[in-house]
Amino acid sequence: MDRKNVKLDFPSLETFDSYIEALEEGYHIGIQPRATRTEIEVFIADPAAHLAKLNEQRQGSFTAPDGSEHPFVPHEMLWLTDGGAFIGGVSFRLKLSALLRDFGGHVGYGIRPKYERQGYGSLALALVKDRAIGYGIDRLRLTCHEGNLASEKIISNNGGVYEDTVGDIYGFSGPTKRFWIDLCLSRSKPPPPA
Repeated sequence: MDRKNVKLDFPSLETFDSYIEALEEGYHIGIQPRATRTEIEVFIADPAAHLAKLNEQRQGSFTAPDGSEHPFVPHEMLWLTDGGAFIGGVSFRLKLSALLRDFGGHVGYGIRPKYERQGYGSLALALVKDRAIGYGIDRLRLTCHEGNLASEKIISNNGGVYEDTVGDIYGFSGPTKRFWIDLCLSRSKPPPPA
């Protein structure tokens, strides 16, 4: 695959069939569970509704596993693609809540199983960094489970600086390693598309 054509953008119908194949292969983002066969069938029944839901901005709050309440934050669900081929996805949180500062951070990502260990995770995070600069974000928080060497390598490849490791937090099982990536705001980037 020629990586010069790889892009990170909002989900589209052009890539939907390839995305469904990825879900059937077990693709998922971060700690999110894999989609069940029933869920996949619902997505197939109304692709446009599913795509709209991926970037729906939720109001209110959600309950963490420990029972604490935390606000939803603005986010973007983005797909890493090459033409009609779905490679992976990125959940990019535009702000940090207290929970996200401690666990989860700005970015969650997942690479389709057949594209893993080929550098696409590092490429996806590099493209998110450019997008974050366009939003005026000066540093990104990233976290990964201790022992998730693939994720740690992606963070390291993108300038991640280790901060610390925490145990169970908000009911999420640890230990979790936490990192910051400082972004150079002196580069002039156009704002991301609305």
